Amino acid sequence: MRKNSNRNRKSDDEAQLSPPPQGKLSSLFDIPPSALSGTAQIELAGNREALVEGCKGVLEYDETVVKLATEGMSVKFTGRGLQIKVLTHDSAVVTGYILGVEFVT
Repeated sequence: MRKNSNRNRKSDDEAQLSPPPQGKLSSLFDIPPSALSGTAQIELAGNREALVEGCKGVLEYDETVVKLATEGMSVKFTGRGLQIKVLTHDSAVVTGYILGVEFVT
């Protein structure tokens, strides 16, 4: 009798379909791996709105500058008519005419 040496090996199909270990959770929920790393997520809607998830607080705020604290850095928006439309315990929505975004470590 001959032993089956392929018993513990994954088939080629299984190997191709299996995500890398660090990305299993993110691929399971169809979210980017960085969303689970504790870093801020910033989504821009043109130059009129920015959603900052992972916001820890407001550092500076007026019509031309909005500076937000995030994990390990701050994010500075510059522009005209800037407002914080929504502020929760972990996110902020900045609206207005956004001219620049700066990441300060």
